[in-house]
Amino acid sequence: MNEAEKILTQLRSDIDTLDKQIIELVEKRAMFAKEIGRVKKESGGPIYRPDRERDVYEKVTSLTKGPLPASVIRAIYREMMSGTIALEHPLKVGFLGPEGSFSHAALRSKFGSSIEAVPQTSIPDVFRSVEDGKLEYGIVPVENSTEGQVSSTLDMLIDSDIQIYSEMYQKISFSLLGFENHLSDVHKVYGIRIANEQCRNWISANLNHAEIIETSSTAMAAKLVSEKKDGVAIASKIAGEIYGLNSIQDNIEDYSGNTTRFLVIGKTECPMTKEDKTSIVFSIPNETGSLFSVLKIFSENKINLTKIESRPLKKNLWEYHFFVDFIGHKEDAKIKSLLNEVKLACLRFKILGSYPVASVVS
Repeated sequence: MNEAEKILTQLRSDIDTLDKQIIELVEKRAMFAKEIGRVKKESGGPIYRPDRERDVYEKVTSLTKGPLPASVIRAIYREMMSGTIALEHPLKVGFLGPEGSFSHAALRSKFGSSIEAVPQTSIPDVFRSVEDGKLEYGIVPVENSTEGQVSSTLDMLIDSDIQIYSEMYQKISFSLLGFENHLSDVHKVYGIRIANEQCRNWISANLNHAEIIETSSTAMAAKLVSEKKDGVAIASKIAGEIYGLNSIQDNIEDYSGNTTRFLVIGKTECPMTKEDKTSIVFSIPNETGSLFSVLKIFSENKINLTKIESRPLKKNLWEYHFFVDFIGHKEDAKIKSLLNEVKLACLRFKILGSYPVASVVS
């Protein structure tokens, strides 16, 4: 054995020793987590806690000194927490399916691979399944950085008793998937409307001759192309791998940095953390200055609004619901007082949830 082989043998032996210690510590951590789960179950507390999740990520990433980047440490702990949550109580989380959709990818990024991911045929179905108790949580898209609001999610937030429990941001990149070798041979393009819109310029420049066929999700587009052996799909590369499609062209979105904000919805409420966001929806009298009078309350209290969006009232023409996100938690005394004042100025008012602020992906 030469000198290099001796060094490699010793290093590998050191790694084997470390691996044994790591496994012992991971198992020890899992036993503590299992006991925490037992206590939470007996007290009726929620198994999944986004506030605790964020605390863990912040602590472990602050401890790393390299050479592994913080994103790798975060991914390792995401799977560990996913596994321990499954030990505590097997969670069922719904998403807009089928498998391979961007909602599915967001679910895996948020909850890890040990959670039972349950595909639903529509966003309203995700809400209804959580409401009926068939699922503990759901994950739904609410807005995209280039195309704006997801209307069906906003509509369900108005009508449902489900709370927003957490949020996350997911980068979105589209691929053209199928069996064709040349774009000139493509006569049908399958895709969800919002994805088609995000690739509008590319489609116009390269597939202006093709028929656009709307589907319920990007993954459904890939599934249909796989089954029909006809046309192409606008979907994720992961969907192509799942449904056996070739990637004809990657990154066909019109704008780089395209990002979708997702909400985790459930029946539980998240306690206050160091930095929270609250979402509300309200309607106001159709009178001059009505909206200004509501927004003035936030301004006078120096509350940072992070989003304001309008949505038409379906029963009354040219009247609107207003969705507002702002920094603060509904249980904070200052926010409680503010919300009571806002409520008095509105015809209809609803708190959609308070939850930890998520980092926007760069």
